[in-house]
Amino acid sequence: MEFKKIEIEEFYKLKRLFPGNEELWEKYRNMQVEKLEKKEIDIFVIENNENIVGEITANYKSNKLENEAKSGIRAYLEAFRIDKDYRNQGLGQELINYCIEYLENIGYTEFTIGVEDENEIAKHIYSKLGFTKRIAKGHGDEFDNSEYTLYLKEKNKS
Repeated sequence: MEFKKIEIEEFYKLKRLFPGNEELWEKYRNMQVEKLEKKEIDIFVIENNENIVGEITANYKSNKLENEAKSGIRAYLEAFRIDKDYRNQGLGQELINYCIEYLENIGYTEFTIGVEDENEIAKHIYSKLGFTKRIAKGHGDEFDNSEYTLYLKEKNKS
């Protein structure tokens, strides 16, 4: 298993984790590649034998909620997906930690993540990782239209 930040030309590998249909994938891909080109996001993955089995996106620009991200200070973590065959092995937590460590090394000190209120498992995991302060409520987009709570983690807090 390799944890890494992907390059634009590797984006196509994420398709196998994307939950939508072909039309939605094309729209999502175009939007995300544009953001990658503008350096508004970075995508971190778990790769196993050339297959992407987990992903998370660090967004450096707020989208729905103004306090999702703050340039150079706060990154919003989104599009967190783990292949169903690789769940319950701690890999998701490792990926989040890898992403946060990378971001801390380039100067970020705050991190936000959105989670649906009824997703008790995710809330428990994020809480263990330090995402404990609720700072906003939001509603997703066409790729995931669920309502969520935005949680904040600050550097050096568990």
